[in-house]
Amino acid sequence: MSLSTEGSTLVDEHGRQRILHGINLVAKGSPGATEPSAFRGCWTGEDLAQLRDIGLDSVRLGVNWAATEPRPGEYSPQHLDWLAQQLDLLHDAGCAVILDGHQDLFSQSFGNGAPAWATLTAQRFEATELWSDAYLSSPAVHEAYDAFWADAPAGDGVGIRTRFVAMWGMLSQRFGSHPAVIGYDVLNEPTPGSAAPQLFGAIIHVVAELTGQAPEQVMADFADPAAKLSQLAQLEDPSLHRTLGDRIAPMLAEFEQGPVHALYTAAARAIREADPRGLILREHDYFGNIGIPASIPPLEDAAWAYSPHGYDLVVDTAAMPQASDTRVTTIFERAAETGEGLGVPVIVGEWGAFGTHEGIARHADAQLELFDARAWSWFYWCWEPGFAATEAAARLRRPRPRAVAGRDLRAGTSAGGGWRAAWTGIDCDAPSEFWIPPEREVEHLVDGRRQELRREQATVLLAPGAGEHRLRVS
Repeated sequence: MSLSTEGSTLVDEHGRQRILHGINLVAKGSPGATEPSAFRGCWTGEDLAQLRDIGLDSVRLGVNWAATEPRPGEYSPQHLDWLAQQLDLLHDAGCAVILDGHQDLFSQSFGNGAPAWATLTAQRFEATELWSDAYLSSPAVHEAYDAFWADAPAGDGVGIRTRFVAMWGMLSQRFGSHPAVIGYDVLNEPTPGSAAPQLFGAIIHVVAELTGQAPEQVMADFADPAAKLSQLAQLEDPSLHRTLGDRIAPMLAEFEQGPVHALYTAAARAIREADPRGLILREHDYFGNIGIPASIPPLEDAAWAYSPHGYDLVVDTAAMPQASDTRVTTIFERAAETGEGLGVPVIVGEWGAFGTHEGIARHADAQLELFDARAWSWFYWCWEPGFAATEAAARLRRPRPRAVAGRDLRAGTSAGGGWRAAWTGIDCDAPSEFWIPPEREVEHLVDGRRQELRREQATVLLAPGAGEHRLRVS
C-alpha cells in the first residue's frame, strides 16, 4: 500500500479515501533491560489472525531506542532482524505498519525508550504509584528530557537528539522499502522536562480558579484516588474543560514550536533521504492527551499527518469503567480543531487503553462514533495477551470503511442500531471496500437506486462511480 495526502484526506494509490483501523503492538521491555531478546513481543501468528478477524488492518509497531542503538552509533543487528521478521509477519497478515518511536518516562532506565548512554541525569529515579505521575514529579525524568531537548552530547561528543534523528535515518533506509511500512511516528508523546511540574501546577491553579476552590485543596485531592474523581467531575462541563485548555495552551507553545518542531523537522529530512513516500506522523505533546490544544507549526513535508492521542483522565486506573464520554469528547474535539487548522489528515495514534476491564462498551462506542463521523484513522491502545477475549476487542468488531472511491465520507450508527455510511463517488480504477461482520446484511444505493455488490466473507466491494453513495448495514 502506498498512501499520500490530499488536504485533510488520506489517499491510496488508486485515489480512494483510505481509513486505517489498527492497534498498537509495542514490546517495551522491562526498566533497565539491555539485551535485544528482552524487547521481543509475545504476539503470535494466531494473535495477528485474530486482529484480522475483528477487522483491523494496520499496526503501530513500537521501535525501542534502547534495543535499536545499545551503544552510540552502533545498531543492534539482532533487534533489527527481529523488526524485519515482524514486518514480514504483519505483511503476510494483511497489516500496514507505522513504525513508532515509543517511550514512556523517556528512558529504559525509568520505563522504556532511551538507552542508558542517552539518559543524562545525576538524579535518582523514584517510581510513582500511577506510573505516569513520574512525568510530573521525577527530577530524573525532567533532567533527562531537558538534556534530550537541548541535544546535550553523550560521552562521544555527539548530541543525543542528533543520535536519535540519525537512528530514524537508518530505520528508513533499512525498512522504508518494505511493503508493510507506510509511515513513521517519530516520538511517542513528546514531553517537557523540568517545565512539566510547573505546567501541572498551572493546571491545578486554573481548575481551582474556575471552580472557586483553594489550589492547595485541588492539589491534595489529585493525590487521593477517590477525591481525584470528584475533581475530574468538574471537567464534565465542556466550557470549563475548554477554558482550561485555552489558558494552558500558550504555556506549551514555545515547547511545541521550538524543540519539538526542530526534532520533527530534522527527523523528516533524515527519513526522506531514504524514503520519499512514507507518511510522517506529527504528534502533539503529552499534555495534549488531556485536551490542551497544541500550537503545532506545519511540517515542511509533502506527506505528513497529525496524530493526536487521547484518553479520559481515569486511564490506567481501576476507575476506567467510570470514564467520561463528555470529557473524552472534549479532548478529541480539541484535536479536531488542531487538525482542521493544519489542514492535514488526522490519524489517532492511541486511544482506549481498556485492558481487560468490563463495563467499557459505552465509552468505547462513543469514541468509535466520534472517529467514524470524522472518517479518522486510528490505532487502539493496545494489544496484550488475551486481547481477543476482552470486551474491548468485541467493541472493535463493527462495520468500517477501508477504502472509499469518493470523498466527504460520513459514517456512524443509526438510530435503529444499524450502521450507515455516505459519500460522494468518483470514477476510480478500484472498488470501494468495507469490512462488515458477515452476519450483518448490507445494502448499497447510488442516487437512491439499489446496486449490486460483491461480498467475500467480511469484505464488501462496491462499484465506483459518480453519484451520492449510501451503505446501509443491518
